Amino acid sequence: MQITKENTVAEVVSKNLGSDHVFSKYNIDFCCGGGDTLEKACRENGVDFEVLKQEIETINNKISRGTSVEELDIPTLISEVKGGFHTTISDMFFEILPYANKVSKVHGESHKEVIEINDLVNGVEVVISETFRNSIMSLYPIINEIVEASEKQEEVTIDTLQNLQKAIKRNEIAQGLMGDAFKEISKLSSNYTTPEGACNSYKYLYANLKQLEHQVHKYMHFEKNVLIPKALNIIE
Repeated sequence: MQITKENTVAEVVSKNLGSDHVFSKYNIDFCCGGGDTLEKACRENGVDFEVLKQEIETINNKISRGTSVEELDIPTLISEVKGGFHTTISDMFFEILPYANKVSKVHGESHKEVIEINDLVNGVEVVISETFRNSIMSLYPIINEIVEASEKQEEVTIDTLQNLQKAIKRNEIAQGLMGDAFKEISKLSSNYTTPEGACNSYKYLYANLKQLEHQVHKYMHFEKNVLIPKALNIIE
């Protein structure tokens, strides 16, 4: 795609593989802030648009040679989310939570922020587990039902549409909570910068929290700005 200042952040992430890493590099929110234009995002984060554009085009060409997730059909997208994001993020929490608890207990007295970070990370884990459950038990089956109806050229029922909107709303609320939590974690940790003389557990925790935030944002973007719009387009 031709990247312009008028493109939204979400559009660019959806059509340019690897661009999420560029946005993260410049602290540009590509999930909850995905509706912002590149012009606005660059202005608010002090980034030169031409530099951003060049980096996105370079990394996209290296990774994909022009392909994008928007070319995938809905069953494949759902499979990618469940087998990719759900598994990866769950595994990352399994690794991180013990370290968050350990660092909180060992360093909490001299670094009060790690106690708050531990609480926030545990809270996010609860929210994202519920989000995954909502998606697997409700959102994805409803989307598959819509795809099946479309293939059979059948009308989608009012009940199905209402249930879809409810499932989407539940995930939107959860995404807002997770987005706010990670903003606070990033702030408390000085953008995941460990204090001088930090132990290996401290360094491991911050490095992996940064990666976790990126993966969660990618998942949220994928579901909110790629999968759901594609399902809604079938209805329209």
